[in-house]
Amino acid sequence: MDSAVRTAPFRVRPDAPDAGQLAGPFNGRVVDATTHAPVAGALVYGAWTLERGTGLPEPAGAREFVGSTDAGGGYRIPELAAIPKGTRVTEFALLVYKRGYVAYRSDRRFNDLGIRMDFAQRDNQVLLDRWRTELSHARHLRFVGGGTAVAALTQWELSDASAELDGKRASGSDVRPGRGDGQYVVAAQLLTENDIKGRTKYDGAFETGPLSDEPDTATYSSQHFKAKGRPETWDVAMRMWRLEPGKAQERYDELVTQLPGTVEKDDIGSRSFVALENDIRGVGFLDAPRGIVLLLTCGTNQCANAEDAIALANMVYGRIKTLLPATSGGAK
Repeated sequence: MDSAVRTAPFRVRPDAPDAGQLAGPFNGRVVDATTHAPVAGALVYGAWTLERGTGLPEPAGAREFVGSTDAGGGYRIPELAAIPKGTRVTEFALLVYKRGYVAYRSDRRFNDLGIRMDFAQRDNQVLLDRWRTELSHARHLRFVGGGTAVAALTQWELSDASAELDGKRASGSDVRPGRGDGQYVVAAQLLTENDIKGRTKYDGAFETGPLSDEPDTATYSSQHFKAKGRPETWDVAMRMWRLEPGKAQERYDELVTQLPGTVEKDDIGSRSFVALENDIRGVGFLDAPRGIVLLLTCGTNQCANAEDAIALANMVYGRIKTLLPATSGGAK
């Protein structure tokens, strides 16, 4: 199914108007196209394409940034970290996505697939059109493209897209902002490099991306901050599960039972614990109203003491509450 509805990445060419310096930084504000109210908690996904060589250049990989808009709809993508000598940036891509809206791409418009000419490196304005029931989820997924974080957030659209491709049309689903099952949140939205460095005073660089042990799904997401040129005792990682309340309780209990050296603290969310295995610290918590279980691990060189790891976990919990505001169901 995925291969049928997802296409190649979107891009801003180096010669596109207002593309600016492709390495960044980039910033802007995301608002509702109808009300002009800020859109908080939208996925902000940026990707750089690299190449090397002169006469016959060849691909040299890619770098990505995953974040979200703040309470005022603002976003900021930091400048790309240093790249190997002889490697250059050839393209930059920006996607803004939130359930209930038509996605924004920095190179094309959704309505006519025409080339977007108004993207700006700084103070970019993103107007998100509200989703309408007559629009096609299959077409939207082709427009959005791929990427692990993107795929996790768009998982909910796959059933409707499949129905369309089978000549059917899903009925009765209300995906307007604030309706239905709400938005998906991925681990990469919950903690940034600057958060870590601000707490631990680490002065090196990270490579970021999902952990390789388990793929991201609609109910599981991970993010790995791998310290460049240093052992894993400098790394930080997150694993997040978003489950039905009863399953979330079970997952949390499994972590408490399975992880070594766990001590329950219950000072983050509904329940929480700290753990220690050799040179890796762990902090886990359960947010029962939202059905979220999160495990943060941090090497002892990065988190010199348990308070460092706990402080990072509290930052994550604060961001969860921002991205998934309290509802009448009792989430706080």
